[in-house]
Amino acid sequence: MDSRSNSKEDLDASIALLNQENHQRKSLLRLTTKTTTPKRISLHQSVLTRKNPELLQNSSFSRDSLTSVKHDTSEVDLSVSLLPSELAKFSKLYNLPSQDSLDASTTLNRSNWSLQEMMDDSTATGIILKSDKPWRKANSKLFQEFLEIVQSHASELQIFDTIADFIQICSDTLDIMRGMQSKVNDAELSDEETSLENERNTWRLIYCLYQNRLASMNHQNEMDTDVNRNISEKDVITNLLKNEPQVREYQLIIDWLEKNAMDQAAMLPKIEYFTDKTVAWENTLHQLQNRQSSISFGSARPLVTSLDPDAPIREGKPLHDLDKEDDARLEKRMFIEVRCGRLQRAQELAIHCGQPWRAACLIGWQPHHDPNYQNPLTDTKLPIEGNPNRSLWKLNAWYLSQDTRFGAFYRGIYASLCGNLKQLLAVSRSWQDALWAHMKTLMDIEVESELQGIMAKNYAKLPEEYWKSRKTLEDVFDDLQASNDPSIRTEAMRPDHLIQKYLILDQIPKLMDVIEEWIDNTNCNPQFIRFLAHLVLLFRQIGKSCDDVVGNKVLLNYVKVLIEIGDPILIAFYTASLPQDEQISIYAGYLEGVREFEMRKKCLTAAEDANLNVEAITKLVVENVRNKNVDEGIDYELSARITEGDVEKIEALDWLTFYQSQRDEALWQANALIRYFLTCEKIDAARKAFNKIPPNSIEVVLMEHPSMETTVSQIVTTNEVLYKASASIREYLCYKAYLDAQEGFQEWFSHFHQGKPSPLETLPSFATFTEKVAHDHKKAQYEAEMDRWKCTMQHHTKAVKQLLFNVLLFPDGGWLVDKNPESLEQRPEHALRQHQLRKLRNLCIPKVTLLLLNVMSQMNEHGGCIELADTIASEQYKLYQIFSKERIREVYRKICESSVALMDQKKDPWGYPR
Repeated sequence: MDSRSNSKEDLDASIALLNQENHQRKSLLRLTTKTTTPKRISLHQSVLTRKNPELLQNSSFSRDSLTSVKHDTSEVDLSVSLLPSELAKFSKLYNLPSQDSLDASTTLNRSNWSLQEMMDDSTATGIILKSDKPWRKANSKLFQEFLEIVQSHASELQIFDTIADFIQICSDTLDIMRGMQSKVNDAELSDEETSLENERNTWRLIYCLYQNRLASMNHQNEMDTDVNRNISEKDVITNLLKNEPQVREYQLIIDWLEKNAMDQAAMLPKIEYFTDKTVAWENTLHQLQNRQSSISFGSARPLVTSLDPDAPIREGKPLHDLDKEDDARLEKRMFIEVRCGRLQRAQELAIHCGQPWRAACLIGWQPHHDPNYQNPLTDTKLPIEGNPNRSLWKLNAWYLSQDTRFGAFYRGIYASLCGNLKQLLAVSRSWQDALWAHMKTLMDIEVESELQGIMAKNYAKLPEEYWKSRKTLEDVFDDLQASNDPSIRTEAMRPDHLIQKYLILDQIPKLMDVIEEWIDNTNCNPQFIRFLAHLVLLFRQIGKSCDDVVGNKVLLNYVKVLIEIGDPILIAFYTASLPQDEQISIYAGYLEGVREFEMRKKCLTAAEDANLNVEAITKLVVENVRNKNVDEGIDYELSARITEGDVEKIEALDWLTFYQSQRDEALWQANALIRYFLTCEKIDAARKAFNKIPPNSIEVVLMEHPSMETTVSQIVTTNEVLYKASASIREYLCYKAYLDAQEGFQEWFSHFHQGKPSPLETLPSFATFTEKVAHDHKKAQYEAEMDRWKCTMQHHTKAVKQLLFNVLLFPDGGWLVDKNPESLEQRPEHALRQHQLRKLRNLCIPKVTLLLLNVMSQMNEHGGCIELADTIASEQYKLYQIFSKERIREVYRKICESSVALMDQKKDPWGYPR
């Protein structure tokens, strides 16, 4: 067949696998029969939480209302990159021209070779996938999927729906990963696949264990017996499972292990791949029928002369080598089917291979039951079930399982049916196999003890070794950790198996201690932390959480993982499961790194949906950003320059402007940032911070606090909220006055030095008449411009003087004068604020005074400079208390210069005419 056609069929089949509909999932809670439960609705479409709320209204422990939908693999990144070495492989494989001077795209175009054509070839597809390994990224959607599952089953009554969906989404993701990996000629399982499979198995274990445990707490049944009627072995076993939760749990663990083995066996080659339905030992039969003639592949050794089932053992002669190989393959596959809990399938395989006696021998374990004793129809006789000589069959099965003349796997089959632990462990290749061997033995002993204790019947005596295998579950796991098989010992210490161990033992406190060690001492995989986080949430929901400290530590680590991913909905939801203080600090820490405006809105919306304290979070964000690098890296020579850190501090104020209820806090935080910038003499940065506050903020705050009648006056109150609102408004207006004064001075300074007309050049003595006329015209124009400039400067001077005096003569106590209520004086936050306000007054008031002196002296208003001295010395304003000795000397030196100028103008030192 054409290889290109085969390759395309392979690719189409692979794509169909990734998009196939979910099959029904089998229930793990099997006592006498196994039931099926519909699979959950896939959450790839994100339809359960918000788009289809009606799906959540009819949820109950029954999952019949759920239907299956197709996988959505559209968001899985299947793009690939070709390395030069891989491109060389393609060139060699498909005879592509390879020139060092041509890049990959040129080569492919010249050869009419498209990516789709490469994907049509299975060999090419395998090389591409193996180089990029996209299945490693396929499980990244589990973070979002698990969130949607938890959100869709918020009620405690839906806890098992939640677990079932966890199981299903893990299985779906495994199918996607294996579908991708099937294109690669590599039988080794990836770490991601193994980890996800173990997680899926753990959720299965939790589902069956806690469904049984919670049901056992609510229903205490009496043994359903009637002394006046005949009791069969089947009745005894049924009542044992019904009334003994521990024994029922043994069976559930066995079912769980068999279900896991069933999934693994599905990936193994089937026996039908090696043989069609045929007779037993066909090669031996063929050689015996053709003794007189030579045959191909004949055996040189003497073979058995009879073909009854016991012939090889009775005669001590071998079968044909090919038949021995077929028998070994059949016995191993039959054991695998028994290990998967499919005894009937093992019997079908034996019949398929022409050995029905093997199938017949495997029905002797069934308990005896005569339904005619309870049959209400006296004219109808029902068939008798089971083996009345079951104990005798079991004893013979024990001896057969120890007979080394049979194959190890064949002996293992009978060992599983008669409770021979030693022989079962001999064929156990993994931790799960060994645990299954122990649990099968424990279950067998419990059933046998119950039968022999209740049934009025003589049973064949079993060997002492059989009864010695009775152990506690703690002993079972100790034996697994001390196994002679090093691989089993290693697996027993793996995190997933340790979790399963403590779940089976119902030792949640010990499990939490082990989890704490993993979190503290190891670098856990993000997917493993996701699993632990949902395990903690599950324990809390069913009331099994006994150490909130460890649980919070796990959830905190998971939130940190989600912060690396950057999805605000995920982060907010799981942050809400932390204690209140940690919620605020962790989410605020995440928001510090969010700079885009639209992303900030999404983060706040997610926080609201998760019922987080948004106001406390945004406040902490602004405080954290403002306090970053406050005392580090300040270059005082370039301190006026706005740095990236300054921009971050300014932009952080936006967090407090989204909600009108936070305008008073926005004013408080903006004032604190402005204090910092003014202390660093960063006027431009202070102006940018000031402009971050919406213009209507004061009106909004006054509406929130109607008792505040004025905005400037200091109010006396013991209400901290009211005090902060009033103080914030007053301080905000102080900064407005100061920044307006600085801006007004900059405009005055610019116009004074740059707007002043340039003086004319002196006219040379030898100038011509034309030059003199032109000079006179320029002089007239200059004088006109000079008059306009002086007029403009008078207006600017008047305005800037007003702005500067607004700072010096700020009403109700002065600029940045504020008094804390007595109840707040001892608080560090308010004490620090008072210290900063005093420092700013000492820094800014002298500056404003000097600017005012500079303006008036430059504009020849020396009388105003003398009057300013009276203002500084006034007891009404007490500005003199703010000046240091150096500053006051500088101020009065300027005033003295103005006095000298006045005396030069024929006035006295105070500016009065003489």
